[in-house]
Formats: sequence, C-alpha cells, structure tokens
Amino acid sequence: MSKIKNFINTTSANLKSTFVRFPAAILFLVTITSIVFTEIEGTHIDDNILARIAFSCIFAAFLSIGLQFAIERFSNLRKYSLMLNILPFVSAAAYYLFMTNGSTSQSMVVHLFVIVFATFATTLYIPSSKNMMNFGNVALAHFKSAFISVLYSAVLFLGIAAIISAIDLLLFNLDYKAYAHSANIVFTFFLPVYYLSLLPKFNSQEEDDVRKSEISYNYPRVLEILVSYITIPLISIFSIVLIIYFIKILSTRVWPVGQVGPMVLGYSATVYIIYILGSNLTNRLAVLFRKIFPFVLIPLVAMQLVSSYIRIEAYGITESRYYVVLFGIFSIAGAIMLIFNKNKNPGAVVLLSACFAVISIIPPVDAFTVSMNSQKSRLEKILARNEMLENNEIIPKSDLTVQDRHEITSITDYMFRMGYLEEVEFFPAKYAKENSYYGNFEKIYGFNPQYGTYTPEEEPRFMYAMLDVSKQMDIEGFDKFIKVNIFTSADKTNKIGDINLDGKNFTINQKFIDNELIIYATDENNSTLVEVSLKQLIDGLLESVGDSKAVMVPEVLTVNRATKAMKMKVIINEINVDRTADEDMNINGNIFVFVAIP
Repeated sequence: MSKIKNFINTTSANLKSTFVRFPAAILFLVTITSIVFTEIEGTHIDDNILARIAFSCIFAAFLSIGLQFAIERFSNLRKYSLMLNILPFVSAAAYYLFMTNGSTSQSMVVHLFVIVFATFATTLYIPSSKNMMNFGNVALAHFKSAFISVLYSAVLFLGIAAIISAIDLLLFNLDYKAYAHSANIVFTFFLPVYYLSLLPKFNSQEEDDVRKSEISYNYPRVLEILVSYITIPLISIFSIVLIIYFIKILSTRVWPVGQVGPMVLGYSATVYIIYILGSNLTNRLAVLFRKIFPFVLIPLVAMQLVSSYIRIEAYGITESRYYVVLFGIFSIAGAIMLIFNKNKNPGAVVLLSACFAVISIIPPVDAFTVSMNSQKSRLEKILARNEMLENNEIIPKSDLTVQDRHEITSITDYMFRMGYLEEVEFFPAKYAKENSYYGNFEKIYGFNPQYGTYTPEEEPRFMYAMLDVSKQMDIEGFDKFIKVNIFTSADKTNKIGDINLDGKNFTINQKFIDNELIIYATDENNSTLVEVSLKQLIDGLLESVGDSKAVMVPEVLTVNRATKAMKMKVIINEINVDRTADEDMNINGNIFVFVAIP
C-alpha cells in the first residue's frame, strides 16, 4: 500500500507542478479539449472556425512549452518570463489570422505539422544548447515520458470504456457519445499533461530537480536490449538489402521510379531515431552503429534523391515530393555533420531538422509555392499543347487523348484539394470554390473527369455507374417505390423486395438468364404482372465506359414498362458490371423500383 500511496502522491505533486510550470500550455489544451467536445456534441458552430482555433491552440501550446524550456535554460530570460508567457497567446491570434483561412485545406494541415515539428525539435534541443548538458539524456527523458504517458492513457481509457459499457449494459442506457468524450479527455488533455509532468527541469540545480533528472536519464535495460540487440541488427540487415539493390541499379542503370523514395525516407528517419536513442550506449554494437551508419546513409539517400528527381521530371513537384527531397538533403547534411563532429552529438542534427522545416514554409521556396508553380506550369503546358488556352482563358475541348484528360484531371484535382486553383490566373475563379468545382468540370474543360488511363477494348469488361442524386427524378403516375439490391447468383430467380398497393401485397423479383437481368413483379398468386429488362441499358453503359461518365442523370439510368395489370419504372442508383473472360456477366448494385396500378 505504501508504494501505491507514494505513486499517487508523486503523481499528484508532479501534476500540480506542471500546472504551475506550463500554465499557458494547460489553457491551450483545455481549449482544444473543449473544441473537440463541441464537435462530438455536434453544435451549430462553424466547423471551419473551430478547426482554425484548434490549429492555433496546438501551435501555441507547443510554442509555450518551448519558451518555458528556454526560460529554464537561459537565466537572463527569467526577467522576461511574464512577457514570454503572454507571447503564445499573441502567437495564437497571429496564427489564426495569417496561417489559417476560411476552409480547412490540406495545406493548412501540412503547415501545422511542419511548424509543430520545428517547434518541438527546437524544444528538444534547447536544454542541451551550447553543450550545457548531454542531448542523449534529454532525448531519453522525452522518449520515456512519451512512452509512459501513452501507455497509462491507453490503460486508463480502456478502463473507463469498460466501466461505461458495464453501466450501459447492467444499470441504465448511456449516450454512445460517452466513449468519445472519454477518449477526448484522456488523449487530448490527460496524455499531454501527464507527459509534461514526467519531464524534469533539465537545467535546474535544485536537489529535487536533479534527483528527478537522474531518474529520467536512467537507461532501462529493456530499451537497451531493444535498441542494441534487436533494432540495430535489423537495420543492418535492411541496409545490406538496400546496398545490394543499389549495386544492382548501378550495374543495370535502370533507376527505380516511385517505390524507393518512401522506403529510404522511412529507413533514414529510423536510423536517426535509433542513433539519438543509442547516443549514450557504450556497448560494442551501439558504438559501431554510430561510427558506420552516417557513411552508409549518404549513398542510400543519394539513390533516393535520384529516384525522386526522375519522378519529379515526369509528374512535377507536389508537397509530398518536396518533403521527400528536402528530407533527403537533410539526411545527407546530418550524416556529414555526424561524420565530422568529434563528439557524435546528434543535438545539432535535431536543430538542423528544425531549420529545414522552417525553410519549407517560407515563401517563395516553401513547399506550397514551389508545388503550386510546378503543377500550374504542367497544366499550362498540356492546355497549350492541345490549343486550350487563349487570352489567358481555358477553351473547352473534348477530343483529347485519354492520357491528357487524365493528366488535366489529376493536376486540377490536386490543386483544388490544396486550395491552389484560386491562384491560377487562367482558371475561372467562380469554379475554384468547393461548391462549384466538381459539378462544372465538364463546362470548364469540355470533358468529364478522367480518373485513370484505361482505354476500353472492343468488348469492355468493367463498368461502374451511379445516379446523380442532385438531379430530380420524375415520379409522376406512380404510387409507391422501393429501393432494392440487384445481383447475380447461382439461383436464376430471387425475391428482392415487397410492396403494398391498394391493400394488396406484391413481390419484386429478379431473374438472370443468358446475361439478361430482368426485374418483375408478381401478385399473391405468383402471377407475373410486369417485366423490365435491363439488358439494353447495361449494354449501352458498357459501350460508353470510355466516356468516364460514372455519375449520370436519372434519364440515362431509367427503364419503363407497362402492362394492363401494372406499370413499372426502374432507375439504377448504383451498378457494377464485370464481364469475365468466358463472357459470363457479374452484376451487383441497387435500384429504385416505382410501381402503379393502371
């Protein structure tokens, strides 16, 4: 009991001191947790405004933590502590105004990630700046704090979820949102606060702080085994595979196109993480790893850069390719620093990564400006080649090759997702908005979006179509309708639905014979009242598969049939057709069936 009591007392004391040590960060975390709470409850507040506030608070929380470490590291900053504690709030307001916009875009997310990474990397470096202390100890303390806080938070949430489930099952019903609120409180608020509570005051000379620091710097035996005797050997084997592949490329002179970049990127990041975690280990494997791997990393990353260059030559620069290349350059620069650094201290490499991250968001060399200009240039060249640009305006044209249609679609979709279209002077500004882009693509370019380079053969094998639900459907003259699933099966005839008209029950069936799908209705005596064949419609859709018209108006997807007993209208809502090599046809989807008694 005494150990449990000591643990509770220690944890409580750490949490209290954390609220005093990081007051601004705590306020920002409370704000973020409240925003997530609001989103879970589904209020009428604009989601974009909430997202912008959340982004600003995330940045400001990281900034406030970094500033607190700076105050603890540099004694001459302590007299400015009040101003430095106010600075994150001013920065949050500035971030909201200048780094976010009316709608949450992919570029906003990338911006936040990069800025937060740069801030965290700088925060990690500050306690050891000017060799004030060992960077490996600082990194180890952060790693242990993160691991413990994530583990405790996961166990805490699972326990709370089990209690909620038990109450809901055994006592009384609980709102399903209780699980989401619990996850929000645990992972959005408790986890980062507990993480901060485990971090020592690295540069403090007070006895309690020194004792806490020494505990944080203690290298767990389990982690030493994981890093030295499991991870390092695995990385070594993987390195040998990459080196052999590198030799193969040099001998064949056939460079890879896309698969090597992300692989080497992940490999390089892993090497640096293990290098940092193992920087204080003195066993033979760890020492050998620190000596050899900077030399191994350089040629492997160089191969990745050549691969990325080939990809960029073919498809231009996107923000992901920009960061792959940037990380490659950083990896080589970091490896060179470690080679010539006598102390082999990776702290400077971490600071270098923060510098590279900051460069990637400063115009005009930032990832977004470079990517936008690259893709804009590609689009302009394709349009000019097809004589679709005149007086800085797009001239719609339909007789383009499949490849050009696909390229135009791919580039324009990418620029729309990233929020770049409004910056393209020749693209119609009124169609650059979210609510008008997709519906007017054909009006802009003269053809429907081409999502792929498939060119249909004489006998098309695959087809997909769906109803444009934004268009109205004509239901005049029909009494009831039902939505049912259609499919091919071993059974030739299947019941797919029931419908009641004038107090009488009717059954909607399908039969599939000789690749012909027929929808028909029967009465209570199993007599067939009306049949609708979908063969002609499906054959027509297969013939027009190359037109890339996946979303179609109701008139195209409608078949009518009437008899003296009943009239029926079938409108396809969604359909997949696969004609196999032996000419059998597989069909699945769903339809609307309208019926009426004449």
